[in-house]
Amino acid sequence: MHENSALHKKYYHQWFEREIRLKRGNTIDCEEQKLISRETLRWNNVLTRLMNIVLYLAENNMAFRGSSDKLYTPNNGKFLGLVQLLRKFDPVMEEHLKLATTGGISDHYCVNRWKILSDHVELYSLKKLSDTRWEAKINSVKSVRYQICEIHDALVTLANLTEKTDHTTSHEASTLAEQLKDFSFIVSLVVCYEILFQINVVSKPLQSKDIDLGKSAEMLGNCCNFFEEYRKTGFKKALCTASDLAKALQTKPEFAPAKRLRRIRRQDGEMATDEPIESPEKKFEVEFFNKLLDIGLMSLKERFQQLKDYSQTWSFLHDIKIIPERNQLAVLCANLQQKLTVGSNSDIDGGALCDELISLQPFLPDENISCINVLNFIRQRNIQELYPNVWIAFRIFATIPVTVASGERSFSKLKLIKTYLRSTTSQSRLSNLATLSIENEIAEQLDFSSSIRVFADKKARKVKFY
Repeated sequence: MHENSALHKKYYHQWFEREIRLKRGNTIDCEEQKLISRETLRWNNVLTRLMNIVLYLAENNMAFRGSSDKLYTPNNGKFLGLVQLLRKFDPVMEEHLKLATTGGISDHYCVNRWKILSDHVELYSLKKLSDTRWEAKINSVKSVRYQICEIHDALVTLANLTEKTDHTTSHEASTLAEQLKDFSFIVSLVVCYEILFQINVVSKPLQSKDIDLGKSAEMLGNCCNFFEEYRKTGFKKALCTASDLAKALQTKPEFAPAKRLRRIRRQDGEMATDEPIESPEKKFEVEFFNKLLDIGLMSLKERFQQLKDYSQTWSFLHDIKIIPERNQLAVLCANLQQKLTVGSNSDIDGGALCDELISLQPFLPDENISCINVLNFIRQRNIQELYPNVWIAFRIFATIPVTVASGERSFSKLKLIKTYLRSTTSQSRLSNLATLSIENEIAEQLDFSSSIRVFADKKARKVKFY
């Protein structure tokens, strides 16, 4: 009994001593505990700031995401933008973003499905199909076109792994895998990629800042020629390419047999209709391939004809160093005057424009004589009054839109900026806000230090020291 009491007393002293050491932090793992406490405090500070950003955006009904989900990239959204802004003034966020950009923070929220997909698909990442941007459309189709076998294997793997745990996911994955092996889908994938690739080749240069009417008309003409040639020979080429993909998927390169057609009896006097197409291959060519190419070709020809008409009107201003002879130039200038005439008012005088072009030509440099360079030459020498018709004509020529991308971008920005909360904003302030939003890359590079210093000096002089 005495021995048990002594033993209990010994254990009590050990427990009491350990409790004191735990409170004082004098345990054997005290350094590890300090590191854990420090990391806990850091994450507490970081998450507090992130939660306040979330609350601020939610309370003001603002969108979190942008077109990019990475730090320090254009248009990455309000959430990441505010995080980047806090870094400039907050040491906690500065340290956190430094760890995030250097790889000091690892992500532990990787979903099992995405892990399966990333293990199989390594060349191009899968993207959601965009309803507006052609570049996003071609990227979405391209990732499936060149990785259809890998995507099929990833879906089969996902179906097998979730067969017992998630029947819905397993069924969806197996169904998608079977649909990928459908030969009509494979052919449509090849055709869509070929068409979108050619459209993207033309669409990207048309959105550049230095594109002119002549180049755009030439590119659209080449695109129309491609569509016409592809409609004649493209279907057989697409079948050959799709057959190779079908063999890689271990499926037969054959179209699914057509469903049994139900014939409708017609009364005497009714108009006869075409006989239904019984061949699945011919039906796919007529109802999908030819229809798709006809719609695309019709749209391209309409756009090409408009640009061709504009290009013929303004073609003599593409390069002022090689303008035609005076008689021919006078005819072209008179035609341009007629195009720029509304009622009895005209923006330019054709005869005066012809004389000004001949007079200005010798003074221009021999290289890089584009529309913008001519305008800069006149503006830098302040000779607008000497060449008023050239100044007006080239300003109009420089602002003729080749595409509507810039206009759509301006109106989309305007919709975001002029909300019902800014219904009474002035026109100048609205234009300035839109310019800052559209030209955000230039605004980021501006140095406001001198302006801020001048403003601060003026405000400091107003302080009353007594």
